[in-house]
Order: sequence, then C-alpha cells, then structure tokens
Amino acid sequence: MTAFRRSNSNSEYHQTTHSLTTEDGIHENNYRRSLAEIFKTLRQEALCYVESYVVQEKCDEESEWHQSSTGYQIYSTFCHLYDHLENMEGSIFELLDLAPHYDFRDCQANGYRSLVRVVQSCLTHLMALVRYISVNKNSYNFRLSHYVKQLDSYTMTLGQLRDVLRYTRKLMDYSPLGQLMPSETLLDSAVADKIQMEMDMIDQECFYGHSLGFQYCESLKRSFEIVHISLASYSHNYQDKTPAVMKLAKSIFSSRKYVLNPDHRAKKVVEVTLNCSIDFCKAFWNLSESNLFHSIATFSLPHCVINHVFDINPKDLTVNTKAGGKVTLKPPTAHIGHQSLQLRLISYRYRLGQEKLPNFPTPSVIAEPPSDFLIIQCHGGGFVSQTSKTHEAYLRLWAQYINVPILCIDYSLAPAAPFPRGLEEVYYAYCWALTNCHMLGTTAKKIVVVGDSAGGNLLISTMLKAIQDDVKLPNGLLAIYTPVYVQYIPSPSRTLSIMDPLLPVGILTTCLEAYAGDLIEPWKGCKDDVGEVEAHTQRHISSNTHNKVKLESSDTHVFHETKDVASSNILQEDEDEEIQSYFCNESEKSLPDDVVDMVADKLQIADTAVASSNGSKTRRNSHRRSVKSHNRSESLPIAPKVPPFDSVRHDTTRHFAQSPLYKFAKIRIKQDPLLSPLHASDELLSQMPPTSLVACHLDPCLDDSIMFAKKLHSLGVSVHLDAVDKVPHGFLNFNSVSKECMQATDLCRDRLCQILGINVDS
Repeated sequence: MTAFRRSNSNSEYHQTTHSLTTEDGIHENNYRRSLAEIFKTLRQEALCYVESYVVQEKCDEESEWHQSSTGYQIYSTFCHLYDHLENMEGSIFELLDLAPHYDFRDCQANGYRSLVRVVQSCLTHLMALVRYISVNKNSYNFRLSHYVKQLDSYTMTLGQLRDVLRYTRKLMDYSPLGQLMPSETLLDSAVADKIQMEMDMIDQECFYGHSLGFQYCESLKRSFEIVHISLASYSHNYQDKTPAVMKLAKSIFSSRKYVLNPDHRAKKVVEVTLNCSIDFCKAFWNLSESNLFHSIATFSLPHCVINHVFDINPKDLTVNTKAGGKVTLKPPTAHIGHQSLQLRLISYRYRLGQEKLPNFPTPSVIAEPPSDFLIIQCHGGGFVSQTSKTHEAYLRLWAQYINVPILCIDYSLAPAAPFPRGLEEVYYAYCWALTNCHMLGTTAKKIVVVGDSAGGNLLISTMLKAIQDDVKLPNGLLAIYTPVYVQYIPSPSRTLSIMDPLLPVGILTTCLEAYAGDLIEPWKGCKDDVGEVEAHTQRHISSNTHNKVKLESSDTHVFHETKDVASSNILQEDEDEEIQSYFCNESEKSLPDDVVDMVADKLQIADTAVASSNGSKTRRNSHRRSVKSHNRSESLPIAPKVPPFDSVRHDTTRHFAQSPLYKFAKIRIKQDPLLSPLHASDELLSQMPPTSLVACHLDPCLDDSIMFAKKLHSLGVSVHLDAVDKVPHGFLNFNSVSKECMQATDLCRDRLCQILGINVDS
C-alpha cells in the first residue's frame, strides 16, 4: 500500500504531536499504544482544566480568566470532551480489532480504518490546541476567545464522530464478516430505516466550520476554504441576470461574511448542499470550465504540441473481434438521439497520422514516428459536469512524462443524457480508437484506459460491453476513486460523505439521481414514516424551547421547492426554529448530573460536589458560580450547566422525509450491471483486463474499490490496489496546490507506465 506523510504546518500551532500512521513502519501494536496514549493524555488535560475551574470557583478566587464567560466556556467544553473520550475509546479499539477482516490482502484500507483515521486526526488537532492554549493562555496578546472557538468546534466535531461510530457499528452487525456493505434487502426493513434516521440527524455544520478539512493534509485547507466560500457566495447570485462582471462583483462582496465567519459559512454550505438542484450543481462545478479559471490552472503546465478538440459523426462502425470475426456497432441513440461525439487528443510530440484528424491545425514541427502506446482517458465529474478541459491539470503532465498520445472522451452529461447514454458514447469512442488508431499517432500495440470517479465507472462498464461483444480489450485498466455500486447501500466509507468538503451527501445523491434514478414516489407522501420520524426526532432535540432562535431566510431560488411533510406532526409549533448555538447563553445551560458525578469522582472532590441523595444538588452547586455577561454574581444561584451532547446543534427544521439520504433511498435505481459493475456476473468479471485501482483512505468511494478488488481477485483477475492517505476524492485536480496531491497524481502516472511496460526512470 502507498501512503504519503503529512507536511508540517506553518500555522501558529503544529499538528504533528502524534504520528499514528501504520504505513510509515510503526507496528500495529505500537499504533494502538500511541492511539491509547493520546486518549489518555487528552483525558488528563480535560480533567486538569475542569479541576482548575472547579477549584477556583470553590476558593472564590477572582482571576480574570475564571470570572469570564470564556473561562466557563472552556470548562464546559472540556466536560463534553471528557465525556466523548470516555465513550469513544472502546468503539475505536473495537473497530481496530475487526478492521483487518475487511482489508484487501496486504492493503490496510477500508471504511472502518478510515473512520479511525478521522477520529485520530480530530484528536491530534485537539491535542495541539489544548497544549497551545495551556502554554499561551496567560500571554498578553493571546487571542483566547479565538482558540476557544476552535476548541469548541473540534469538540463538537468529535461528538458528531461519536454518533458516526455508533451508526457504523450497527452496520457491522448487519453485514457478513469481511463484507463492507450489508445485503440490499436490509434497506426495506425497519432496522434500516431507523439507522438511516440516526445518520440523518448527524450535524454537518460542525465539519464545515473551524474544523473544515481537518482530516486532510494541511496544504489543502486553504483550497477547501476557497471552494466553500465560493459555493456560499455563488448561491446568492445563481439566477442573477446581470452581466458576468456585476455577478462577479456581487459574489465577491457577499463572500466577505463567509471569510470572516466560518460558522456562518458552514451553515450556508450545508443549506445549499442539502437542497441544491442538479442545475445549480452543474453551474457551480462548470465554473472550472471558464477560460479565466482554465488559464490560471494551466499557467505553469507544460506545453503540448498537440491539444486538439475534434468531433466525430457516429455511424455504423465495424470492429474486429478477438476470434477473428467482425461486429457492427450502432451509433449512440439513447435519450438524446443521434449527435456528434467530442474527443480531445493530447500529445507532447507531433506524430505521423495525427494530421488526418478533422480540422487538425498542422504544427510547424517535424512529425515523429507513431508511438506504440495509447492512453484512453475518461474524466470524472459526477456524471453531470466537466469535460477534459478541466482535467488538463494532470493530463498534460502525464503526456509530457510518458510521451504517449492521450485520447480524452467528452461524453454527454446528465440529466439531459442519463444512463446509458454516457456509456454508449464511451464504448463507441473506445471502438473508434481501435479502428482509427493510425489517426491518433499510434500503432496501439499497447493500450491502457484510465478514468477517475464517474469516468472510471464508465470505463469499467465499457470493458464489460467489450467482453460481451468479444472486442479487443486494453492491456490494462486504471480506475481512480471510482464508484462501482450505484445503489442506496450504506457502508463505513460512505458515511464520510457527511463530512467531505468536496463530495457532501446532498450533492452526491443529487448527481446519482440525475444520472441513474427514477423517482418511485414524492417524498411528501411518506406519511407512514411520520410517527417513527417524530419519535426519533424528539429524542435528538432539546426540551428547552427557550433556547431556540429563528432561522435566517434562505435563497430559495437556488433550491428545490420545499414540500410540506406533515410538519405539524414532526415539529409541532417549532417548525421554523432550531437549537441555539452551543455556548450562546451560558447562564441557562445545564450540566448533566452523571457528568458532574464522573468529573467529581475523577478529581476526588466527592466530599464537596457529591453528597447524599437528599442534598446532592445543593452541595454540588455550592462550589460553582453563575456567569452572566462576563460579570460575577454576589449570590450563589443554581450553577451554570452544560447541555447534554445529544441535544446540541441538531437542525430540527429539516424534515427527515426531505433529507438527501431518504430521497435517494426512495429512488428506483436501474438494476443494471453496466451501471453497478460490482454486481456484474462472474463470467464477465473473470474476463476483465489487468486492473489497477487507486483509492483514497478518506474517500466515500473507498469501500467500492475494496469490494471490487476482492471480487476480481476471487475470480482470478490480476488486480492491484493502492490507497493514498490525507488526500480527497478528486485529488488529481488539486496537484498544483498540494504536494500530497501531486504525489498521488504521480502514483497514478507510474501505474500507467507499469501497465504499458514503460520504464518510469527512463
């Protein structure tokens, strides 16, 4: 397995306190001991802060730090932190015990391991923050409130990860050992609906605020912030009919509040991604297709002599079969009828034969002999956006290094051209390249096909169609972070979509619905679920109705029209309200008795904080003071309390029946192995060409790659799996801004060279 070490941060505090990557040579036992140590150390730090606050309150010392609301905020945050640590540690080590059963051979990667990595990253950030605050909190220029907000954000993130672990552990109970996905029949059971509701109640906002992208390499943090600021700002002016310059100016102006306020940005991003239409997704992602963005992104890339876009007019195509016969391939006609097909040829050198392409601008250089190799590439983009133009960021690098012509296929996009139109076009283009390789400057003695994300799915299905038609297969296939099971099936890695900054669950389900789905029923009619939804929702919302505030008005023109789903039954009179921010009103919060007792016991102050059942509350409150608006009270009222974890920051206005997960569960996904290659027949899959898969530890599609590799290996197909760490789904397009993404991109390039038999050192 291949992994890359995280770069050191240049920020005020460094996130290298604990190195817990087993891939770097640390033995599994050492890894477990290191993880246990960070749990132990953080618990000790939390108890230390709680003890300090309690003792100061007990002794009535008037230090500036303890008399402030910030002091109480730290105290209450550490109470929650301690509670999370106590309840998560057992689950983490249980996953570590079981995770090896889900690996593919010697590649230590699966969704369970990924969740441990995410928790590890959160703990590492918390450790760095705690120690930095501890050392600097009394400094004159120290921005205590700023770092306390970050501490609060990461503690909230850890709390939501605690819920994710609980959800994932339930999935394991309904999956056979070694299988990362439960049986599809489970989705129709009451148990599946209950688990789905629990997943839907997990708060996404905490993952997109101060802790945005915490699980990835530090070099990507700024890029994630730019993407989210752009997304939030773009939603304000999406349907604005003003000129592009004015629209840009408005977006820049509206972006200021999202730059200055990460919490406000997170709220807007969650609102947009959960409710956006497919047209909005396409419009935003296609911004990268603009000439300005393309010029900036490709400014430092090598110049390729040939970068030619051309169209072919599909007609009946005769292709040779492996058995020596011929097969006639009909032009693509699904959904949008007969249309031309756009291709792009990228070649670092001008080669003989390329001048025969339509509308070819002959360069003023001498043509070199044809290459013996050909790379056929299919781009990603969720089946709904982008073209090969966006993916030049890495294609031109590959063309220079490997010095092989690259043929890129710009297939038609959903929702105008849903499945199987894109597959028909990719298969036709593949067959066209086999019969017209002389026009591409190659003899095509060796061919490799490569696709990322949606493009990988299309190329795997293209191989299956080629097997069915007995058409020549390439020498190898490279699929990068590819989904191979387009169905509503939960898995450990797919839970990562609730925290993924580039592939959030709302956008993911919207794209899959546009490409592959037919709606069974409108979600507004799911009245049978209301009773269970109400009961489950009420268990997750606060009983203190006075701690609720009105939601800000949203830009409804960006989103699908909101349906009324028996809201009076689900939310009653609180339909337009949500839980107030975690520490917005400290004097009205409550510390759970079990947390007080637990902390008191750990601090060995039971004699003052815990008494008999008749007078325990009075004595427990006697050593703490109420803090209101940064002022101390002379009296000793009921002490300020911390809200229980399960009642914090859950959006009670979003109906479960309108959630992306619920909507996608009610979509009739076409049962076709060419859509979900993981469930193609063994007869077809056993004939697949040598396959190389590159996945990401933190990618929602990781489990797809693991299960597909296992399936191919069991059928005797040559398969190789790489799992890269700390980089996101779509890392190929971030190679210019991140060293880690560039290393992962180079790994893909090297896999191409290995398939073609080219010496990468030459």
